[in-house]
Amino acid sequence: MSMEEPGTQPATFRATFIRELRARREQTGLTQREFAEKAHVSLSSVKQYEAGKKKPARKFATWCDELYGCPGTFQRLYDGMIAESHPSWFGPRVLLEDKATFIHEWEMRGIPGLLQTRSYASAVIRACRPYDPEEELEREAVARIDRQNILMRDDPPRLWVILGEGLLRQTVGGVRVMREQIGHLLSVAESQGVVIQVLPFSVSDAPGVDGPAALFEFDDSPPAAYLEGWGSGRIIKEPKGVAAIATAINMIKGCALSPIDSAQLMTRIRSEL
Repeated sequence: MSMEEPGTQPATFRATFIRELRARREQTGLTQREFAEKAHVSLSSVKQYEAGKKKPARKFATWCDELYGCPGTFQRLYDGMIAESHPSWFGPRVLLEDKATFIHEWEMRGIPGLLQTRSYASAVIRACRPYDPEEELEREAVARIDRQNILMRDDPPRLWVILGEGLLRQTVGGVRVMREQIGHLLSVAESQGVVIQVLPFSVSDAPGVDGPAALFEFDDSPPAAYLEGWGSGRIIKEPKGVAAIATAINMIKGCALSPIDSAQLMTRIRSEL
């Protein structure tokens, strides 16, 4: 039975995480400064965590479970907080991103969310949803860009993305938006820990026509894969299925241009816009 008052909305995982974090600290008599020193984070970060203005890292949630002797409590709330900003079919994918140490992705429909600019993300989200409220579209765009915070962590996952040439030539949002987007890809491709390849039109009998796919590797658990369709997603953990997708992604990498040649092609496409 729900304990919510009539007419109220159930608490979100984010609100519950924040409330639990503050309550546990106060229950143990710790000031925010003392808590920050124990957690080896800044006082400013603790204040932002408790105000809901900043999302902590997963290892912080694990540390809270250890500190307060409540195994799994903060980790479960953290997982819920990560997933709840996204459609129910997509939330499990976001959790894989957050836990992964290595992400391999093949995409030929549009720029993957982890590499989208804010303008490109808004254009993609609005493209097929002319009747949705503006605030809903805005929330989804913000949530999509927020996923990219994993790439700015102290221990970001390594990212290897293969893009079909066609998605670079599709002017999503117009020329200005697309020039900015390709410029962002070129900038990210220079980052340590990120590899971007392009599968060109010139490749005959190229693999990957079955659709986009992603493979996630972890430090402490077997790899998992993700396949996506129109408004649907599927997580694959069965070893044989994961191995098949890993093989397909490796074949696509082998057919794609080298990272240097891919950057040159992206630069040329951008100059042609």
